[in-house]
Amino acid sequence: MSVTVPTDPAEANREDPPPHDDALAVGVRQRLAVFLFIGADAVFVACLLFTYFYLRGLDTEGQWLPKGVHAEAAWSVWAITAVAVASALVLRWGEHGIDEDDKGRLVLGVAGALVLVVADIVMQVWQLSTLSFNAGDGAYASSFRVLVGYHLVHLLLLAFLGFGLLARARMGLYRAGQAGHVRLVRYVWDWVAVAAVLTAIATLFVASPRAG
Repeated sequence: MSVTVPTDPAEANREDPPPHDDALAVGVRQRLAVFLFIGADAVFVACLLFTYFYLRGLDTEGQWLPKGVHAEAAWSVWAITAVAVASALVLRWGEHGIDEDDKGRLVLGVAGALVLVVADIVMQVWQLSTLSFNAGDGAYASSFRVLVGYHLVHLLLLAFLGFGLLARARMGLYRAGQAGHVRLVRYVWDWVAVAAVLTAIATLFVASPRAG
């Protein structure tokens, strides 16, 4: 019986590649990562909201909303929020195209959601640039700018995720049973919509309870 001995030292010293994790294990880790990200972001948003209400209740020396400073109209905040919520609903509609093996519906849903996000970015930038107060004009002014400014950060994140999702959807990389990435992105999209609603509700409370 003859035994073949490799003559190439590199081949002789080569190690077998480590086994790849199965798709289920990878999916579990990806979902955990997204949930941890959303959880951490939710804590940060909660801190921003707590700060807003804390400063409103404290109203040190009447500096929550000093005389001459006017609060932003509620309708402008809710208009921006409505577009963010609409984008999440459109993405969810497109996601259902995967189950029906309808690539066109998925592409249309992602593209529609992305267009709404880009429009919302423009609206948010416009609002920030046309506010009648600066960050130094009292606690309300600074808190409001931070809250809506963080919503802009959320929108930029969605735009980044949306462009990547759209490119992969157009390539036909998603199909029934193989669309975990779409679902994970939708989780983030839904959270941004929820955070926008919470921010809009908070900004309805303008007058300090200490105001006489």
